[in-house]
Amino acid sequence: LQETSLLCVMHSLSTLLLAAVPRTKEIAPGVHMPTMSLGTCCGSDPSVGVAPWLASGGVGIDTANDYHDQPAIATALKATGAARDKIFLTTKVPAGVAALHGPGKLDCSLDPQRAVDVLKENLAQLRMTHVDLVLLHGPCELQGTAAAVDPAKANAAQWQGMQMALSSGLTRAIGVSNYNVTHLEALLAAPTTRVKPAVNQCQMSINGSAFCSPETGVCLHGPGHDDATIAFCRTHNITYEAYDVMSGCPFHDARLGAIARAHGMSAAQVCFRWTLQRGAILATGTGHNATKAALHSKDDLGTYDPNFELTGDEMAYLDGIRPQREGVRT
Repeated sequence: LQETSLLCVMHSLSTLLLAAVPRTKEIAPGVHMPTMSLGTCCGSDPSVGVAPWLASGGVGIDTANDYHDQPAIATALKATGAARDKIFLTTKVPAGVAALHGPGKLDCSLDPQRAVDVLKENLAQLRMTHVDLVLLHGPCELQGTAAAVDPAKANAAQWQGMQMALSSGLTRAIGVSNYNVTHLEALLAAPTTRVKPAVNQCQMSINGSAFCSPETGVCLHGPGHDDATIAFCRTHNITYEAYDVMSGCPFHDARLGAIARAHGMSAAQVCFRWTLQRGAILATGTGHNATKAALHSKDDLGTYDPNFELTGDEMAYLDGIRPQREGVRT
């Protein structure tokens, strides 16, 4: 019953958002973030992706300390000659996500200064004096029973550090990633929280797999789209940012293909548009092949075509697809 109610709410919101997908969204006072950013994780090579993304009209670039590609982004940006104020740069501070990379790896601390220090390391690698947005990469609950510190207290402490970074001008906005309702409620209720997250970046797709740590067995979000967390973020004016939209795009679904043909768009564009019409923004990769990266950049940003919008019935169908397999874009 609860799931049905959430879907009904999201269907109604999707209908309201038709033809109302802007290129930017104000995530904090005076901070306008692109609704589509170039993601540089997991096989998306910034050395071949940054230039065509910017040339195609993209502005946002999303990276992280543990992507180990920030020096390559700095080099790519320098080669394009793009002005700093024409780029929206997001990076992340590791928190909890070490549990995804092997047993016994910990990256949570009760010292707020750690978050500031890691952000300064990020800035040095990016050759920047500030970023536009910095996220805590995950909740410390990801570390499961291996955690050396209380996860909720560590989340609150690292968030203190994020607030310090914000007040010091190292970033224009702060947020979190991979937080579900339980984690967000605890963080907002922490006595040291003065600034609420501007963004919560999470896995979101039509039919992707669940987000779980293979090392600890902790799952943060179920498969596809976590409607409860999406609704919570909307209620609390926290911008929800999706990643893995393509890995959960059901390219082989016959009706999705028919929807794409009816609009003269690609299946990928339908999945992106579904995400945007759900009220989320997104980060997506363009791969490691230079030729395909250029084609993907143009196609992805073509989702903004003002003549393209999914109908309420189309949104309802896509919302109702149950996760079965992950998509693959070649």
